[in-house]
Amino acid sequence: MNPKNAAALFLGVTFLLLFIVIVIPHCAYLPVTPALVIAAGDALWRGRTYEVILQGFITLAGVMAILLLFGLNHSRRLQP
Repeated sequence: MNPKNAAALFLGVTFLLLFIVIVIPHCAYLPVTPALVIAAGDALWRGRTYEVILQGFITLAGVMAILLLFGLNHSRRLQP
């Protein structure tokens, strides 16, 4: 298997699993309880851990895609 294909498969499966882990628990209808927080910073980040991980993973996948796009493929260059 080509290393690019293996990296794409790994990133795709990891993204899908992470997305399912984040979405499935929020689909259940549970009684909502108000969050008891003291500080505003704590209220902003409580329960957003998976969102931050997902955004970081999407950014990492984008960087990997750009690096794979600009890879060392010398066959495209024309000889003078």
